Order: sequence, then structure tokens, then C-alpha cells
Amino acid sequence: MKRLCDVHLEIIKNQLGVTGKKTKLPASHPVTILEDEHKIIVRNLKKLNSAVAKLKTAGSFTRGKQQINTVKELAHFFLETEKHHRREEEALFPRLVSHGISEPPAIFKEDHTEFMARKTTLHELALAAEKTEFNEFIAKLTPVVEFLVKNLDEHIYKENNILYPMALQTLTEDEWPQVRKKFDLIGYCCFAPA
Repeated sequence: MKRLCDVHLEIIKNQLGVTGKKTKLPASHPVTILEDEHKIIVRNLKKLNSAVAKLKTAGSFTRGKQQINTVKELAHFFLETEKHHRREEEALFPRLVSHGISEPPAIFKEDHTEFMARKTTLHELALAAEKTEFNEFIAKLTPVVEFLVKNLDEHIYKENNILYPMALQTLTEDEWPQVRKKFDLIGYCCFAPA
């Protein structure tokens, strides 16, 4: 079903004429903020993947202490990124729906729900790391991290190249300040925007 949604999203992209052209937006624009956060999220996905790979080769909690600390920090960071998804769902998606674009927001929201479940699992595993046997910990941690690294990266690509250009083509200039006000009320996860 999810694969069909992805294919459908590509069809919608072509129907709406969304192109890969980037528009230069001010740093304070909601889309710029979301894309800048994506850059930080992608960097941290790479750090998480690297930390887990090094932890596996360390072979124990003692030798992998630095990597465990990195995993714990990043697990907390990824929970904080839920503010990013919440801003999309509460400030951007309703505006798209009001313009008759309901399917892409529904697909992305479904992804957000799945990511939240995996991020919560990552956080729980990280907090309980030394309370379990090392190999068991690695066996539980690896699929969660692999899922996030692959799927969250793909999700970000689709948002940057399909959803945000669609929003820029659809929302009026008068709507963006309202989106930004809602962003400010919800708060930010990665940095304080302009």
C-alpha cells in the first residue's frame, strides 16, 4: 500500500507540473526553515549511522562508550525533530488541503506517524543501553537505525522536491506569514530561525 502511495505521489507531482527548480527564498520563509532543518536532520542521520557502525565493531559497551553517548544524544535530537513534523502537519498541510490538495499531506502524515514510533523506540533503546546484553542491544538497535536512515532520508527528499515546491506553487503570498506565525507558536527543533 505504501509503495502505491509513493507512486501516486509521483503521478500527482507530474500532474501539478512541479519541477525541480529552486526558488531563492528569504531565510525567514517557512520553506527555507524546513529545508534548513532537513540539512541538519540528514547530517545527524549520517552521524547516527556512523556511530552504530563503530559501536558494532567496538564489540562492547565499555569500548563503545563514546558511540553509546552519541546514540543517546541523537536519539534525543530525533525526538525533538517531531516539532518539525508538527509544524508541517498543523501549519502547512491544512493550507494545502484548503486548496484541494489532500493526498500528499495524508501520505506524509502517515510517514510522520511511523517515524515517531521508530524514534521513540530508538530513544527507549538508547536509554536502556547498558541495562541489556551488548549483542541483544545491537540486534534491536540496528533495524531501527537502518529504517530511519533509509526512510527518513527518502521522505526528506520527497518533501524538498515534491511537497515544498507544490506548496510554493499553491499557497498565496498572503498565506505564508500565517504559516510562519503558526511555526513560531509550535516552536523549532534544530535552530532558531531568522
